[in-house]
Amino acid sequence: MARSGQNRESVATRRRKANMAERDGTLNGKPRLDDVDFAILRLLQRDGRMPNADVARNVGLSPPSVLQRIRKLEACGYVKGYMALLDHERLGFGLLVIAMVSLSLHQEKAIDRFRYAIVQIPEVVECLHVSGEHDYLLKILVKDMASYEKLVREELSTIPGIGKIHSSFVLGVNKSSSRLPI
Repeated sequence: MARSGQNRESVATRRRKANMAERDGTLNGKPRLDDVDFAILRLLQRDGRMPNADVARNVGLSPPSVLQRIRKLEACGYVKGYMALLDHERLGFGLLVIAMVSLSLHQEKAIDRFRYAIVQIPEVVECLHVSGEHDYLLKILVKDMASYEKLVREELSTIPGIGKIHSSFVLGVNKSSSRLPI
């Protein structure tokens, strides 16, 4: 009998929490995004340095209201951070390489070693765990072919558990964006 009372109580508690969440505009502990929130996110994606007053003018709210919304979006993890996008070619990184890596062992320890080692290599600017013929896709920026050869010889190929590395050299970039399609 006590069990049934506990179940009723937990159902009632869940209902009460759901009603409170509905009133305060949250879903699973995160704020529900409305059209204004999406407009703010689009503006920040386009220009993360846009002054708060300009954001407010664009979305039709007061600057304090917009600042409060931005802080809430940041606190809830919708905005991960702000950064400057640098031109890799102007900075001397003329070779963009896509390396497809296959591991020889698919055991947890080997995968963890690989992931740890990749994070330590600054030239690897992106590492994606993928399905298909290869296990990982690496986006690598280096100065030139000699730098890439040295990276493969001295760093990548020394990581235990790597079976194969297939490299493709980027001839041109038609689109590059970090903007989400919101």
